[in-house]
Formats: sequence, structure tokens, C-alpha cells
Amino acid sequence: MKLVIGVLALWTSAVLAVVPDTPVVEGPITGPEPMHPGIRQGPEGTNFADFDYVVDEYFVSGFAGPTGATYKVRMLVWRPAKPEKFSGVVVYEPTHQGGNALICQFARYGIYQRGHICITVSSQAVVLTSTTVNPANPRGIGLYIYNPERYGTLPNAPGNPLLHVNNNQANEVLAEIAWLIKSNHATSPLNPDYHVKSLVMGGTSASSGFVRSYMGAAHNSAFRASNGGPIVDGFLVTATLGSAPVEMTDVPTIQVPTQFEVAGTNAYRRPDSDEPPNLFRIYEVPGMSHNDSRDQPAEVFPGCVGPLSRFPYGAMTFMALQHLIDWALEGKTPPRADYIEVVAGPPRSIVFDEFGNARGGVRTPHLDVPIYRYVAPNVNVPGTLCNQSGRQERLADAVLQELYPNEGRYVSAFNRRLMELVRDGWWPREYMNLYARDDIKEFTHGE
Repeated sequence: MKLVIGVLALWTSAVLAVVPDTPVVEGPITGPEPMHPGIRQGPEGTNFADFDYVVDEYFVSGFAGPTGATYKVRMLVWRPAKPEKFSGVVVYEPTHQGGNALICQFARYGIYQRGHICITVSSQAVVLTSTTVNPANPRGIGLYIYNPERYGTLPNAPGNPLLHVNNNQANEVLAEIAWLIKSNHATSPLNPDYHVKSLVMGGTSASSGFVRSYMGAAHNSAFRASNGGPIVDGFLVTATLGSAPVEMTDVPTIQVPTQFEVAGTNAYRRPDSDEPPNLFRIYEVPGMSHNDSRDQPAEVFPGCVGPLSRFPYGAMTFMALQHLIDWALEGKTPPRADYIEVVAGPPRSIVFDEFGNARGGVRTPHLDVPIYRYVAPNVNVPGTLCNQSGRQERLADAVLQELYPNEGRYVSAFNRRLMELVRDGWWPREYMNLYARDDIKEFTHGE
């Protein structure tokens, strides 16, 4: 039975909030194998096993939604094998409809170095029932088609009509599991060894829409902690869809539109703010595509035009995530960024520099000391995700010779700009070598 905690005033409305019910946790689930991985493997040295992390799967069930119907969902937990390595921060996200925890996938290299825990919950029915099969997921992206024996007891499974999950249950499901984790409940899979200090929620593309639904319909008006405070301490939404401004909440929120989104619209823009309860930043990132074509298997983007972009997608995702965590947990105010420059038109268009890279926005050494033009979105190829990717086009040799008469000049300029961006908070230290200095080699090798 839900505990009513009183009247919570938010903006111009007053709402009656409740403490979410406690769901039942089953697991860890050990078979039948295989387990849907929830995060695609990236390059060697960037995956959870490389940082002594373990992953466990659980089934979580309870009652939620307007009619209090039953639900049963899958939860994955990535955590340091040694509890003393845990930072106290949980990065929590609704599973993307493609079957993966994309914020944790994109930002994993920084997350693992910081010792954060990642948790994803299959709160939307499509995560369970999708029958899509592609080369990157030959078993299928939906849980049932991936392994019907392992996931056959989950809702909507063929032959199991009594259990179900409806999308109108999603926000309450997310609230119940978030509160289970955040409150260090006795039945939490993290209790007692991993004490949670803070929980932030993230999502990208379609899953950013799931997060935004939670922000507006659950966080602001329905569910709160037992002390009346927030359950979720901050929100990160990236590659956001549509033209509507992000929902206002009483906790820090960071929005990261990529160049892909800015190419379509900038009507979503609303001013940054440091004034409670409106704590908000927009970080538009030029050169960044809707989806990460650097770290994901090439099978995700078959048949795309030109060399796939190796823009440091993960570094920018983690940069925003860590700013959110520092803001939510420590009250550390993050820096402000310019928007990507746009000509209102008509026709409306992004403003590019003399090398073909977008002006403004969050800067990277790859843009400010360029050897490539970063194109986003890529050319659409029917039946593929190519338009979600980007491509990179190497600048002409004559242009590079004029910019950098020798390799030493390029290396010096790149490193100098890198250190400036680290100092100003736009490049995470965790990515200085593998995703920045290692890219210097491309100047010589022409890759």
C-alpha cells in the first residue's frame, strides 16, 4: 500500500505525492543461457570486464498503473566486483527499444573508471516483444525472441497471457525500482554491500522520451521519497527527439542534442538556469551524430556512405553525465555552452566553418584542431541506421599542410587545445589518452 506523504508544491500546482510500493526481486537469474547482454561490446579495453565489473540479471514484479495491474520486468545491474570501488552513484535508465542501456553503453569507459553502477529496467513492452533481427543482434533485440526459454515468464510472452506490462505502467515501474535502489531497501540487490548515495536517470533517443515522460508525469507529480524529496537526483537526456523543450523538474537536468537534432530543429531550446527549482543546461555538440558509430560494432551501420565517423561520442556523453552527477551530488555548478550556430533562414541551416565543421556548441580538439570534416547526419540508406550515424571526410593534403607544416605542429596544437578543454570542463580526464591523444596517430596514418 502506497504511503501518502503530503502536498508537494511544484511551480503553480499542488500535487499529492506517494512513496512507491516495494516490488519483489527475483535473482540473480542464471539461465537458461544466453543472457541478453543489454550493452554491446565495444573496443578492447573499454568493456565492463576490463574494469573488474560484474553484471547480474534480475526479474522484478509488482503492481502498477491506473488499475494496479501486475507487471514483471527485467533488470540488469553492472557493478564493481569489489564494493569498495563503488562511487555511491547509480546511473539508472529505462532500456532503449533496441534492447540496450545506451547511456551506460556510450559512457561506459568513464563510468567504469569512476566506479558508478549502471542499472537498466525493461519498462516498455517493446523491449520484451520486439521481433527485430539485425546483424548486430542476430538473435533479435527483443527479450523473447533472443531467448524464449530464459525470458518466457516475462509479460506478453507467447503462451503466457496472464502476465503483462503495459506502457501506462512504465513510470510507476521505474519509480518503484528506483526507490528500491535509492533507499537501500533490504531487498535491493545492492544491499548491504553497495550503499547508494545518489541515483540519476538517463536516456537517449527513444529512451530519452521514456525519461521525459517520467520527469513530467511521475517525478513532478506522483512519486517522492519518504522524506518528500526526489527519488531521482538528476536527469540526463541525449539525442532528444522533437521540438518540445525538456520538462522542468526540481533537480538538475542536462540535455545533449547532437548535430543530427540541430539539423532538424532548434525549437526545443530553453535558457540555461542556476535558479532552483529550475537547474538546467543544454549542451549541443557539433560533429556528434544521433548514434555512436565509433565504438559500436560495424554491423550496426552496414552499407553507409563514406568512412563512419570516429567522433568521440562516448567522451561527450560521459562529460555531460559526470557534470550532472557532480551537480546533483555535490552542488557543483556545471559550465555553460554556446548553442550550435544556426541561420534562421529560410532556409534554416547550420553555420559551418571553412573546413565544413559546425560552429558553436561544445567544442572538442577534433573540431578545433581538425584533420576531418565531421558530417551528421550521414546519408540515409533504406533499411539501415545509417542516417543516425555520421561520417568523416579527411581534409585535403594541401589544407593540412597549410594548417600544420609538420606533425609536431599538429601534435602540439592538439594537446594544447585538449588541455584547455579539460581545464574548462569540456573534456573528461578519463578520455584523454584512448579517445584523444591516440587519435593524434590518425594525422600520420591518414586513417
